[in-house]
Amino acid sequence: MTTAGFNSIVSDRSFAYAGLTLYESIVPGMNNYQSVAMQLGAGNAGNLPDIKNSSYYWPASANAAMAVITKSLFGNTSPANISSIDSLENAFHTLFQLEVSPAEMENSEKFGKQVATVIFEWSKTDGAHEAYSHVTSPAYTPPTGAGLWVPTPLAFGAPIHPFWGNNRSFVMGIAVSTQPGPPIAYSEDSNSPFFKMVNELYIISQSLTHEDSTIVKFWADLPTNYNVPAHATGILTQLIVLNHLPLDKAALAYAKHGIALNDGSISVMKTKYTYNLIRPVSYIRNVMNHPGWNTVVPTPPHPEYSAAHAVISAAAATVLENIFGTHYRFTDHSYDNLYGARTYNSFDEYAIEAGRSRVLGGLHYSQSVNTGLIQGRKVGDAVNKLRFQKSGNGK
Repeated sequence: MTTAGFNSIVSDRSFAYAGLTLYESIVPGMNNYQSVAMQLGAGNAGNLPDIKNSSYYWPASANAAMAVITKSLFGNTSPANISSIDSLENAFHTLFQLEVSPAEMENSEKFGKQVATVIFEWSKTDGAHEAYSHVTSPAYTPPTGAGLWVPTPLAFGAPIHPFWGNNRSFVMGIAVSTQPGPPIAYSEDSNSPFFKMVNELYIISQSLTHEDSTIVKFWADLPTNYNVPAHATGILTQLIVLNHLPLDKAALAYAKHGIALNDGSISVMKTKYTYNLIRPVSYIRNVMNHPGWNTVVPTPPHPEYSAAHAVISAAAATVLENIFGTHYRFTDHSYDNLYGARTYNSFDEYAIEAGRSRVLGGLHYSQSVNTGLIQGRKVGDAVNKLRFQKSGNGK
């Protein structure tokens, strides 16, 4: 399934609202867990419904909620995709009918739909409602000058989502609290730290190994229709299946992971449009005088600093550490047929490789990746502090 306009940034947001909806649609049936709605977005995540009695079948509630939130978030998706969503919902509905009474089914599905509707209405006020329809903004004029971003080859055009950093986050104030300092001062002097930083990337690009190229394409999700948050969520799904997590634990994981993706995207886009740093391809071609130089994969149409792959991957990895453990060894099977499985000794190792792939691909300077990893971990740490358990330990 693909839907126009759902780039990585917009998809980060969708995974967050979907994960929150799944969690809130079943949390009344989860022992020792509580709604997190009043902790999110300055405590105004809508008036979620209360359960009326104890006669609920939570898988049915989750099924109904996910159908509603998915169709609502992907408002521009194709009729074929809507049909697929409806078919999946109906298949589970038919299965669940064998488990519970008609009254319990009705209670459960009604509750799930109410939760999804309230959360979707709340989502409309975050600054990114229907962002798939306005990826660029005529109200934004990029600043010009030495060292500032300019449209790059294969992605010529207006910068995307220039105001994303102003969106309401799930963890209040996270964009400001996780902001890094400025990048290395711009210079065209061959003895300057900036020139040396770019030259490091250029030298790397001249001796890429087959393994390097594989890493670049693996994390660029080419030639598939996957993107960064879809790949990250795919890793989580693999782990949920591998560990046989029950519905409640899976819902908790999807909620925390989705919030990390969304808030990471807000944090990094705020950084990008604060500093508007030039991309490597522009500097190498125009300043270093290598007009034929190119990246391994296309450069995204937004400023360079900091590296979004690093921020998002580190935020996701930090949440996964909280769920599965710091030294959890796992294998990512996302592209077994294309590139082979990739195994990591920890979630931190996965985030580092995902970030490093953008240096190998020629899209980001090392400093931007290293900074992004720190920034993403701060996002993940903030998400891990949300109080999901009634005891308040955040897990």
